[in-house]
Amino acid sequence: MHTINEDGLLEKKDSSNANECMSIITFMDKDLLLGSKPHNRPFFMAGYAREEKVNKILINGGFAVSILPLRTLKELEVPMDELSNSRLMIQGFNQEGQRAMDVIKMKLLMDDMLSTALLHVIDDKTSYNMLLGHPWLHENFVVPST
Repeated sequence: MHTINEDGLLEKKDSSNANECMSIITFMDKDLLLGSKPHNRPFFMAGYAREEKVNKILINGGFAVSILPLRTLKELEVPMDELSNSRLMIQGFNQEGQRAMDVIKMKLLMDDMLSTALLHVIDDKTSYNMLLGHPWLHENFVVPST
């Protein structure tokens, strides 16, 4: 066994005493904090937009934009004159691009946090009602933790 002395030099010690100062820590699968619970599920929240409750707001820092599906836009009864044209092409998981229809800046309230999100409107079936991506997280100093 080797140790470092007071002068910072490596010294060889008699190994007969090694068992006295060595401890072994072993972890088993049953010691995992989450056990077998899935811990990689999407991070969904609820909040308010235009004074309407919006469930299934997906928080995901891996997305370069924030997205609002057209069906959610219609449910919120947003007047078309509040939308701005968008030329953004959004690349999907399947490597097929989809052009954003429009873009809108919208105030959001989640718990006691009031923020604004620049949302790109898409006409697609999604598992979320709104997606807040990296720009929104960064602007609001949000660090998602699961």
